[in-house]
Amino acid sequence: MIFYMVNICYLVGTAGSGKTMLISSLQQYLKQKGASLTIVNLDPAVRHIPYQADIDIRDYIDFDQLVDEYKLGPNGALIAATDLVADYINDIRENIEELGESSDIVLVDTPGQVELFAYRNASIKITRSFPTDSTLLAFLFDSALVSNISGYLSVNLLATSVQIRLSLPIIHVMSKTDLLKPHQVDEILDWRENPYDAIDQLYGMNREFALKTGQIFEDMGDIPLIPVSSLSGEGLDLLSAQLSRTFSAGEDWSI
Repeated sequence: MIFYMVNICYLVGTAGSGKTMLISSLQQYLKQKGASLTIVNLDPAVRHIPYQADIDIRDYIDFDQLVDEYKLGPNGALIAATDLVADYINDIRENIEELGESSDIVLVDTPGQVELFAYRNASIKITRSFPTDSTLLAFLFDSALVSNISGYLSVNLLATSVQIRLSLPIIHVMSKTDLLKPHQVDEILDWRENPYDAIDQLYGMNREFALKTGQIFEDMGDIPLIPVSSLSGEGLDLLSAQLSRTFSAGEDWSI
């Protein structure tokens, strides 16, 4: 297999974590900074996207037709549509290569349900079409889910599971921070350094499990957690700088 040097960032996260809105905000922000982008939508069931997609899986798969033809419910249709992506992998990969070679970065919007991207074979084939040193996962930590220590650790576990499944480098992005007060954002960021004071407030087996989980993350080393609001634009500079460090050694397009 021939690998092409295309810088790809897949935005992954739980349903409602704000992937699509972040893609839209990043598209506007990075273009203002002079970056050349390719935007890919891999969600076959999305009704509306607030950005201009250069590659759109909906051009290949008609979700509503799939529902009608096979008499599928919503969940079954989502799985079937995601699996059908495998039929178009070569076309998608070739389009990403063609457009991505002339772009600073390719931003990929993944299906709303994280399991449809992380645990279906079609997605594995797409992500493994490109070398890992030019590919990045940005896992979104929904601020509504991580505002307490149990939720924070649970989403960490999910992000780690996705990282293991896809075997790709990862960064963590705390999305929708405009829904939190500044001190809440600071508290979550503090858990990155020391979650144990918050864990000590738990009881019984939950506390024991949380302590062991916290130790796992500590042993894994430092993974950036970048607080971002797509609505206000706060934190887009930090996320852009991280992408720059990953893909272009900090060149001016993302500063």
